Amino acid sequence: MAAARRVVLFPSLGVGHLTPMLELAAVCIRHGLAVTVAVPDPAITAPAFSATLREYASRLPSLSVHFLPPPPAHHLLSPDAHPLVRMLAVLRALASAALRDLLRGPHAAQALVADMFSVYAIDVAAEVGVPGYLLFCTGAANLAVFLRLPHLCSGSGGSLRELGDKPVSFPGLRPLPASHFPDEVLDRGTDISAAMLDAFDRMADARGILVNTFEALESTGVAALRSGRCLPNRATPPVYCVGPLIANGDAEEERHQCLAWLDAQPERSVVFLCFGSRGALSPEQVREMATAIERSGQRFLWVLRAPAGASATEPDAALALLPDGFLARTADRVFVVTASWAPQVAVLQHASTGAFSTHCGWNSTLEAVAAGVPMVCWPLDAEQWMNKVFIVEEMKVGIEVRGYKPGVLVRADIIDATVRRIMEPEERQGVLEKVMAAKESAAAAWKEGGSSCVAFGEFLKNMEEDNVAMAHSSQVHVLKQTSTPSV
Repeated sequence: MAAARRVVLFPSLGVGHLTPMLELAAVCIRHGLAVTVAVPDPAITAPAFSATLREYASRLPSLSVHFLPPPPAHHLLSPDAHPLVRMLAVLRALASAALRDLLRGPHAAQALVADMFSVYAIDVAAEVGVPGYLLFCTGAANLAVFLRLPHLCSGSGGSLRELGDKPVSFPGLRPLPASHFPDEVLDRGTDISAAMLDAFDRMADARGILVNTFEALESTGVAALRSGRCLPNRATPPVYCVGPLIANGDAEEERHQCLAWLDAQPERSVVFLCFGSRGALSPEQVREMATAIERSGQRFLWVLRAPAGASATEPDAALALLPDGFLARTADRVFVVTASWAPQVAVLQHASTGAFSTHCGWNSTLEAVAAGVPMVCWPLDAEQWMNKVFIVEEMKVGIEVRGYKPGVLVRADIIDATVRRIMEPEERQGVLEKVMAAKESAAAAWKEGGSSCVAFGEFLKNMEEDNVAMAHSSQVHVLKQTSTPSV
């Protein structure tokens, strides 16, 4: 029996990027591929990264996990460098040595799929002679923007930050306020801006880009990519919308106590308040939030993160942010989770959850859409402000906090009014209808004949063709090198 075709997956260092990559691994395995996921040595990853990897490895017995040794110290940057610049340097060093050895060794692959931040790994794949693809972990509209940004910034004399809220146009997309781009690209000439724009520019070198989205959710963004106008002087690589690649809420081994509390609440009555695994509000904002929650009279499940700098050994650090007596006064309708982790997917899928106040991370966005839960958009950083625009104005599956801008304290009365808008039947009806339609489309995307199922089939077909073409090109190159001129 012939050995299964092998694909090597190379995620970046964040859990938010690891999870969709491992979900992609599950899809590959279901389609008969052998999969090796190449990850950094646990010594240079966060505990949550290792925990997520162990969870998927137990769920996918055929998944091969290969740990890449840490790069030599001279490849690493000073601790004073921007965290994203350091991460890109680590990923580049891992790709240039350890990943190359893996692709040439016993796990010789038919293809490499690297994370969007591991973009330089596609050079290694080309050197070894296998096609290199990227997994873009956020949406299609964001990909269209990021592919265009290097060209946009190269033709601008100033920095994007100087434009403030002035709208910036992109082919096929609605204009975006300049202030909504990731902070890392706003200032011209910085190390982080140069690194990010270079990574965006290099994405076009991939043989194809798999995107964690589905066509019905982002028809405008997908059309913009396929129009060929994102890159003015070169072809856009084939784009495969293969989402939603999200975790399954039924996979939890132990049922969290917050789910038992949800069991006792009326259907669609609870506002789920969570800002991702890293998002934390300022102490002042937490107090305003608590005041609004108490004033609103609504039911809340609140995942409350400890303030920055608090030790994991301080279990009451988060609770200390709350006003005196808050927990006692709201005990009949508010459940506060202060652990570093909460079962977000299971909460969103619970019948009692009626709305989701979110930081607009893309994984969270897809999880809410797949569960049919309307969103209150409260972006914090990265591409989340861009996501907010698409969620509210394009998909129409959420509402924004009116008047909220980066760094601005949102007062309790604004929060209270926003909660009422998303929970009162007449106010929420339009958003609810949109998100329920998106839920149906998300469920259909991976069924036989669904858009993501078809797209993945196209990826497999093109992967075969790319592999054959590269093997032929390599053989021709060898023949040219070994041939001798006739006398």
